Order: sequence, then C-alpha cells, then structure tokens
Amino acid sequence: MTIKADRTEFAGKRVLVSGGTKGAGRATVDQFLAGGARVITAARGTPEPIDGVEFVQADLATPEGSKALADAALERLGGIDILAHVIGGSSSLPKIPTDVSERSSWRRRCWRNAEGRSAPLFRRHA
Repeated sequence: MTIKADRTEFAGKRVLVSGGTKGAGRATVDQFLAGGARVITAARGTPEPIDGVEFVQADLATPEGSKALADAALERLGGIDILAHVIGGSSSLPKIPTDVSERSSWRRRCWRNAEGRSAPLFRRHA
C-alpha cells in the first residue's frame, strides 16, 4: 500500500521522529519529508544518510540520549512542531515469544516502549 502525502501538508514544520532510521520509523520520516517538513531523528548506530534529514547518534533509552536529540532539535531546527514517537525495537530485553504467558515480561516490553524510552524526552525537553 502506498500513501501519497500532500506535498505541502507539513511545509515549514519541524518534526522530531524518535526512531526514524528503519522500519515504520523510516516510513514516517519519508512521509514527513514528502509533505515538506524538516526532520531530525536518532539511532544508536550510524545508519545510511537520509537526504534532507538531520541525524543524531544517541540511545534514546537513556536520559542523556533523549537530551542530546532534544538539544539538537533546538539547535538545528529551532525547536519542534511535531513529535512522532516511533521507537519499538529491541535492546537489552530478551525477545518475547508470541505465546508469552508471563505478564512481567509483557509489562517490561510495554514500559520500555511507551514510558522508558520517551519519558525523559517528553518530560524535560519537549
């Protein structure tokens, strides 16, 4: 399925995509770019460059990484108009099998994705 963006829908908007280098995050970046936005994103590693995207190497699972991305958005874009939180991925937590029956594993995964990675960015630097 292809989604066509209005070429001016996000014109002049400054967008921070929290996980924009792969998968759904990269697709989100592409749509904002197609709509005319200025975009900044981060990853723990160094991905292939994305034309028109500001990049910060940072681990957003840490307060320092979140601060680095927020500071870079302020410095390079002059702030943000839109925050797209698209981090999911894996890190130090073990993979959860599809037949998971242990609630604590599920809760850790949900906390990491919804609260753990985004809270420092939202609370201190949004």
